[in-house]
Amino acid sequence: MASIKDSKLSRHDPPGNLSDLNDSNKAKWSTDYISYWMRGEINADPHVVSKGRTKLAQFFDGTQTPFNQNDPPQVVEWNAFPKLIKSSYPGEPLHWQMADLSRVAQDEYLEWSVSRGARKYTGDIHSVTFTCEGPEYWQFLASCQKADFLNLMKHLNSGFSEDMDDSDFFLKDQVTGNKVYNPANTWNMLSKTGTIAHLIQPNNTLSAEIDILAQATVIRKNQAGQIITDSDELIKCSKYGNPGRNSDPTIGSTINSFARAGATLTVAEPVALYIRRFDTSPFVFDINSTSDNTPPKSEDLKPIDKPEEVFHWQRGDISKKKGLRIKIEVPQGRKGKHGQQLLVSNIYDKEKQVHIRYGAQFADYFTIGVSAAGKAGKPATAQDCYKPPAAAGVTPCAQFDGFAHPGLCGAPGSSRA
Repeated sequence: MASIKDSKLSRHDPPGNLSDLNDSNKAKWSTDYISYWMRGEINADPHVVSKGRTKLAQFFDGTQTPFNQNDPPQVVEWNAFPKLIKSSYPGEPLHWQMADLSRVAQDEYLEWSVSRGARKYTGDIHSVTFTCEGPEYWQFLASCQKADFLNLMKHLNSGFSEDMDDSDFFLKDQVTGNKVYNPANTWNMLSKTGTIAHLIQPNNTLSAEIDILAQATVIRKNQAGQIITDSDELIKCSKYGNPGRNSDPTIGSTINSFARAGATLTVAEPVALYIRRFDTSPFVFDINSTSDNTPPKSEDLKPIDKPEEVFHWQRGDISKKKGLRIKIEVPQGRKGKHGQQLLVSNIYDKEKQVHIRYGAQFADYFTIGVSAAGKAGKPATAQDCYKPPAAAGVTPCAQFDGFAHPGLCGAPGSSRA
C-alpha cells in the first residue's frame, strides 16, 4: 500500500514547464508522448523498443504509479563538449574547429549554431545560440499549433525572421497532401547560420533519454555471473546509447547504481534534458581586439557589464538549473576602445588565454543533466546481456558503435537499441 505521501502525477508537463502548448495539447503531450514512451519501455512494446527486450521491474510512469513527489530528484550531470571529438582530435583549436564543423558532431545533448556575419566562415563571431531541446517537442508543436510554432521560430531567431518563409519548415506528404514538419529545415540544420530551434544530431532525442534511463534500471551480469558496473560495459551489455561519450555512459552507470541499491525509478519532472550550469566567470571583454596574434594588454580587458544581456537565456529557467536555450550576443551600442561595435569574438577567455573564435569554446563551460525520481525497494534479479533477435535468413548488420568517423556520423535514428 502506498504511503500517504505518495501520489500520482496529474500529467507530464512540457519540458521546462514551457507555455507554448494549449491545455489540450499539454494533455496530449503527456499521454501520447511521455507516457507512451514510458509504458513502451516498461512493457517491452516492440513499437517503442527493439524486439526481445524484457519488461522492466524497476522503472515506472509517475502518472500510473504513486510516488513521493516531494523527494528531491537524483541528478546526473556531464560536460557538454563532445568527448568523441576531443578524443579523436586532441589539442586546441583543432577540436573546437571540428565541433563547430557540423551539428552531427555535437552529440552530448547540447547543440549550437554560429553567426559570423558577412564573412560566414572566417569572420568574427556575431552570435552563438545553444539549445538542448529535443526534436520531438518541436515537431509536436509544429504539427498541432502551426501558427504558434512559426511565431516562436521567428521570435527566437529574430535577426533572420524577415528571410524566413513559412514553406521553409514543411514538406508535402505526396500521399495525403498534408504539410509535414521538416526537422532538418534550413533554419535548424546547420552549425554556421546562427539559427537553431532544437537538437538534430541523430542520437540527441528525448525518447533516447527516456530509453537510456529506463534500460539502465536493468541490473546486468556477465557470462561468469558477475554484476556489471563499468559504464561502457553496461552500455554494450544492455545496448542503450553509445559508449565513449560523456553523456550516455554517465547516465547509464549512475542510474544503474541506484537500481542496484534497490530503487525503482522514473525520469523526474518535467521530463527533459537541461542545461544545469554555464560558467561565465572566465570571460571578459577585450575592448581593443579580437586577435590572438599578440596577448591583450591588461588595461584592455574589462569585465562584461550586464552579463545577462550578453548571455541571454531565452527558454527554460537557469535559476532552477533547467535552462533550455541561450543566445550569446553583444547588444548593439556596446563600443570598444576605438568606437567599434563589440562582438562575441571580443570575449576573451582568461583561463585559456584566447579570444572566442569558435562556438565550441563555450561548450567547454556547459554542464548538461537529467534527473531521476524514485522509490525505495529491492533490486530485481540480474539479467544476462541483451541479444537482439536476428531476423530469419537475414545476416544482422554490425551494430553502430560511434567510432567509424568519431563524432561525425551516427545511427540513422535515435540511440535506442
